[in-house]
Amino acid sequence: MFWILLALFFCWLIFCEFRSTVSAPVDMPQPKQIYRPYVALMAMLALTCFWQPLHTDLFERRLSNIATALADHRRAHFHFNTMLDTLFDSESMNIGHAQPDTGQIAFQYPWCNSLMAYERHPEHASREELASLGLLTHESMHVRGERNEARTECQAVQRNFCSAKLLGVPERIARRNALEYYYSLYMLRSQKEGNPDSYYTDERAPGRAMDENLPNST
Repeated sequence: MFWILLALFFCWLIFCEFRSTVSAPVDMPQPKQIYRPYVALMAMLALTCFWQPLHTDLFERRLSNIATALADHRRAHFHFNTMLDTLFDSESMNIGHAQPDTGQIAFQYPWCNSLMAYERHPEHASREELASLGLLTHESMHVRGERNEARTECQAVQRNFCSAKLLGVPERIARRNALEYYYSLYMLRSQKEGNPDSYYTDERAPGRAMDENLPNST
């Protein structure tokens, strides 16, 4: 909303510039000429501001399709919370959340930028950017119907490679990212404050009970 309002402000400045050329002020013999560099600058700023929400909307639509594919085609609806959304979100303490019944997925404000950054340079992904990839897959598993957090994360770990591929990441890098998430982020959950947290299960390992033997899993 902020970017749209700012874009409309620049459009209003352009309108004012054109309006001032319609009639001459009483102290001028003829209407003034449009100052083209000023109009060009305001138009460029307006387009830049309009692009920000448009880019976010297009990315949300794309992520909705990816989450739907990961959720075995149960329809997902993806949304990046703005700072205002986060302020009024009843689950604002969670970096992301999903509603299995409705397919709604929301990421809190900073994490949309992390996922966009991951998509831009997956070969140099930071831990936070890898976490945003895991978050996308995790919340998609909730849309798929799983409510238990340990089982949800277990299912997500086995699909992070697929998730990265759907984002357009090359196979070699997607495989590396999925393994790095498992070893550098998921396995840390087994040692959180000396005890595994609610997102971890030791049954998530090759040949264990929760190994789904997926053909495209690392």
